[in-house]
Amino acid sequence: MRVLFSSLSAYGHFFQLLPLAVAARERGDEVLFATGEVRHQLLSGLGLTPVLAGRSTDEVVGDAVGAVRAEHPDFDQLAQERQLELISTRFSRLMPQAFVDALRPVFAENRPDLVVHGGYCPGPGLAAAVDGIPALCHGTGRARADDDQRMASTAVVLREYAAELGVSLPDEYAVHLGNTFLDICPPSMQNPHFLATADRVELRPVPFNPPAELPGWVRTRDRGRPLVYLTMGTESDSVEMLRHAIDGLSTLDVDVLVATGKLPVEALGEVPANVVVEAWVPQADLLPYTDLVVHHGGNGTTFSAMSAGRPQLFLQNKPGPDQLLNADMVVEAGAAQRLLLEEVDAEAVADRARALLGDGARRDAATAIADEIAGMPAPEAIAARLKSYT
Repeated sequence: MRVLFSSLSAYGHFFQLLPLAVAARERGDEVLFATGEVRHQLLSGLGLTPVLAGRSTDEVVGDAVGAVRAEHPDFDQLAQERQLELISTRFSRLMPQAFVDALRPVFAENRPDLVVHGGYCPGPGLAAAVDGIPALCHGTGRARADDDQRMASTAVVLREYAAELGVSLPDEYAVHLGNTFLDICPPSMQNPHFLATADRVELRPVPFNPPAELPGWVRTRDRGRPLVYLTMGTESDSVEMLRHAIDGLSTLDVDVLVATGKLPVEALGEVPANVVVEAWVPQADLLPYTDLVVHHGGNGTTFSAMSAGRPQLFLQNKPGPDQLLNADMVVEAGAAQRLLLEEVDAEAVADRARALLGDGARRDAATAIADEIAGMPAPEAIAARLKSYT
C-alpha cells in the first residue's frame, strides 16, 4: 500500500506525524511524506520518500501580513487579537492552496492509496478529496472549540476555498474535513464536545527527535539534584524571555539545560555556573532525565513532556493560540503552572519553578497523564489498521 503523509514543516506539527509514518514504513508500506524541503534530509534518513509541498510557515505568514496591511492601513493600531485574526484568516487560504497546488500533480503521477494529513494542515486532505483518495486527519494536539473565534473565521475561508474545488465540508470542525481523526490527546484532556461527537481513533503520542547524542554530563550527573530543561521552541528569537527564565532558574539549587533553537547560543551572553546552553538537544531522549520542563507551550514539547510524566511551567512567549490552549490543558489537569507574557520575570519564574519542584501532587498528576498516554494504542497498532481506511 502507498500512503502519503503530509504536514506543515514546523516541528510541532511535523514531528507528531512521524511515529505513525515510520511504523507504516516498517510494516512494509510505501510511505511518502509531503512537506517543506527543510525536512527532506531527515525524511530520507528515516526511509520515507520526501515530496515537496506547501510553503514555510514564516513565508506564508509574511505574505498574509503583507496582504492584511495593504487592506488595513490602520493595522498597527488594531488590537493584537484582531491583528492575529486577520493574519490567521488570510493564512487559512494561502497555506492550503499551496499544498493543493503542489500535490495534485503528484497524485496524478504517483497516486497514493491513502492520505494522512496534519490536523491543522487541511490542504493535502482537500487535494485528496478532489481526486477521490481516502484520507485521515492526524491530530497534533487538543482540538480547539469549533466556535472559537479564530476557528470560526478559518472555517469560513476554508469553506469558500473548498467550494471552489468542488468539496463540501462538515458543519463542525471543518478544518478536519470530516475525515476520521487520529487523536493523540489523552481522552481525559480532550475537548469534551469533540470527544463526544468526532469520528476519532486514539493514537498514542510518541516523543520523537532525530537520532543524536545527549550531552554526556546529562547521563552521568547526580540525579539527586533536579535538572530543569528550558526551551522557547526551535523558532523563538526572544533573548529577553530566555534571560528572564535563566536568571530566575539559576537562583535555585538545580542544574539548568537551555536549548536556544534558531537563536545563536552567544546571544544569551554569560550564564551562571549551573546553566548549560546548547543550540539543540534531542528532546525526546532528554526528558526522562529531567525533573521540570519550562517552555513556551508548543505542541511537540507539551506532548513530549506529558508522555514522559514531567511537570511543566508554561511561559507565554507570544500570543500563539495553540500555546495558550496547551498551557490551559495541562494546568487544568493539575500537572503544570503558567505565566502570561506580562507576568514573566526572573522572580516569577523562580517562584513557580520552586513550587513545582516541591509539589508532589503535580508530579503525581504528571505521572497519571503519562500512564493514560501509555495505555493508548501505539503507532504500530494503528499502522496495522491503515489499509482498512482505503
